Amino acid sequence: MTDLAITSMGLSEKVEVSPIEVKRVGNSYAIDTVEELKAIYPNTNFTLVLGSDAAKYLDKWHRSKELLEQVKILVVKRPGSSQSEYDEISIKALDISSTMVRASIAKRENVSALLPAKVVTFIREFGLYGSR
Repeated sequence: MTDLAITSMGLSEKVEVSPIEVKRVGNSYAIDTVEELKAIYPNTNFTLVLGSDAAKYLDKWHRSKELLEQVKILVVKRPGSSQSEYDEISIKALDISSTMVRASIAKRENVSALLPAKVVTFIREFGLYGSR
């Protein structure tokens, strides 16, 4: 879905979508992804970009202390959210979370204004998030 979204937005020349997490067997944690990326790109500094809602619970993530030692955190500030302890940016974007999108899909609401058409089609075709 990420690849469909990036391509639909015309960003495929600027953004690389990695299948690392999809190919992983079992649970997939951010720290595992970072460690794998660091092995592939050893001279690269990584920044984990999160929304305000996810950053609020970062200390509860699997091996969060190690994760924080290995990456810089950048929080995309959601309107109305309180300030986090990390570097923050504000962008012009919809005030909606992935959780809200999944809930709308499960309720069979129209999400075409929130997602690229190809992503909506993919979700419907595979019955994701209760879309059937």
